Amino acid sequence: MWPRWLTDALSGKASLARAFWGYGLGVSVAFSVIGAFIDIESRVALTVYLLAGLGVGILQSVIMWRCAYNSPSKLLGRVLRTAVIVGLVIVPIMLYVIFTTSGSLVPSNIGADAP
Repeated sequence: MWPRWLTDALSGKASLARAFWGYGLGVSVAFSVIGAFIDIESRVALTVYLLAGLGVGILQSVIMWRCAYNSPSKLLGRVLRTAVIVGLVIVPIMLYVIFTTSGSLVPSNIGADAP
């Protein structure tokens, strides 16, 4: 049902190098390129992009966690799992900041008709 390249990564069968470079960095760069075409003045488009980014980040965290020890270095696996935990702690804090102080992040004239 799901593509094998995705199920292998989510089940922890992919190598750490493939998980990091392909599913981590590669997907992040592609998502950032897509973000360059998002109309940031549209609150709906920006919210959808941020929520999609949250979903991508969660998938990346699961892939990194499960593939962390698929390398010869156990130290690298521990460092990566620590980074995943730190990231999962920081994400809710940043979401709180973004959604409670959105006026400081997005100019207040967004959505207003320009003369």
